[in-house]
Amino acid sequence: MSTEENRKTALKMMAAMEAGGLDESILTDDVSWWVPGRGTVTKAEFKGMAAGFRTMLAGPFSLKVLGVTAEGDRVAVEAESLGKLTNGKTYNNSYHFLFLFRDGKIYQAKEYNDSAHAAEIFGADLPK
Repeated sequence: MSTEENRKTALKMMAAMEAGGLDESILTDDVSWWVPGRGTVTKAEFKGMAAGFRTMLAGPFSLKVLGVTAEGDRVAVEAESLGKLTNGKTYNNSYHFLFLFRDGKIYQAKEYNDSAHAAEIFGADLPK
């Protein structure tokens, strides 16, 4: 796949995550995610974390893309989230996602975020 196609696929994944899930049609079967404080997790584990996060939302959630850099089979996305939580707090985090591609699909994702903010907002209730 071309760099531009990989860029478009990464943005499609960002839209799916904003909507609360993953677009499995653009993931390899063996996709893995690296998440701060957890390390590498499987697709099933990441989906479980996302489902747990959705139960904590008290309303709409946005994941705004601020910038994209693509080179070959690597696409980096800078983003910012915003959402009200059922605990009354506002989750407003900054992210850097790195998506790695194989045969036009994401085979590895790395999610860097402000883990101190997440710990402050979620406390012990951080989605597992």
